[in-house]
Amino acid sequence: MEQLLVTGGRDERLIDMAELRSRSTVRLDIDYVTRRKREQHEVQGVHLHDVLREGPLPFDPRHKMPGLTVVVLAVAEDGFQVALSLAEIDPEFGHCAALLATRYNGELLPRPTLVMPGDLRASRYVRGLARLCLLTVGSNSAKAASLT
Repeated sequence: MEQLLVTGGRDERLIDMAELRSRSTVRLDIDYVTRRKREQHEVQGVHLHDVLREGPLPFDPRHKMPGLTVVVLAVAEDGFQVALSLAEIDPEFGHCAALLATRYNGELLPRPTLVMPGDLRASRYVRGLARLCLLTVGSNSAKAASLT
């Protein structure tokens, strides 16, 4: 069974694709431009923020607003990586509706695809998502969770 690994701080957890599919109630029609053409798709999934807030999140209590110092690194099976801030997907801040899609045009996906529905291009979409690494960024240096 395919799983999604979520790491950050001292903790890590595995999310089974069956569990993610059972929670996939958000349906979106997305439009984006590739290098070749404009595409339209229907996706179904669960909001990334909803999955991540089940935590624990690697908040640094020394910061006034610790959620503003967390970066989410989405890593595909093939090594492709995209970084997002936790604040940009938080409904109280950027409110980006980032989605972990489990269906694309009605087809079940073996692994989720990170979908950024507000993006005009699909460059930050991560197909075959294998890991979500939560990193805390400090003012002087970055403290990163193990990426291996």
